[in-house]
Amino acid sequence: MNVGAVSSSVVLEILLRCVTVAALIRSAWLLVGLARVIPVHRRARITRWGLVEALTFLELPVFLGLTGLLFVRAPAATPASSLALPAAALGALLALAGVGVSLWAIYTTVRRRVILDAGHFVKQEHALITTGAYGFVRNPMYLGIILLWLGMAISSQSPLLLLVASGYVMPVLWLYTRAEERMLASEFGVAFEAYCRCVGRLLPRLR
Repeated sequence: MNVGAVSSSVVLEILLRCVTVAALIRSAWLLVGLARVIPVHRRARITRWGLVEALTFLELPVFLGLTGLLFVRAPAATPASSLALPAAALGALLALAGVGVSLWAIYTTVRRRVILDAGHFVKQEHALITTGAYGFVRNPMYLGIILLWLGMAISSQSPLLLLVASGYVMPVLWLYTRAEERMLASEFGVAFEAYCRCVGRLLPRLR
């Protein structure tokens, strides 16, 4: 094996491990979040559960299981194809960007002393957050999740993962954000409508 092939293999392994680390980080905050859900629901003044919420909740164990597989399976030692290295690079970029946006969202809510976002409930003390990550997009946490899923699918070059990300995760989160925003609109009224006019749902607006 020549030096170039060895170098490519090392870079590929590093990139794939970056994707795994990104998935592990999200898994960690998922487990913490799940532990907090029940007491937070008890204090909520508005809550909503339906088909969309159930489908969204299903994504959590699927993601945790996939992360476990990524962790126990060693990254490929050599590029399987000419696309392996660029796919891993793009996947790592998307995955790390997804974690970065999500952590930014968590940091924004912690600074505002709102430990969890509204989700499918609005807490008694919940305030409308429009700054930080929420001044970038209205749903930065969900944007981060989508980017992470796409990163894992692209880096692994898995048609099945890409199908799950594009055919399940993205549509369900889109429907979930719409349902959540209808609830927030009924709670915060004109202030939320003005916020929606200025900030995009999942993609930042150029102006």
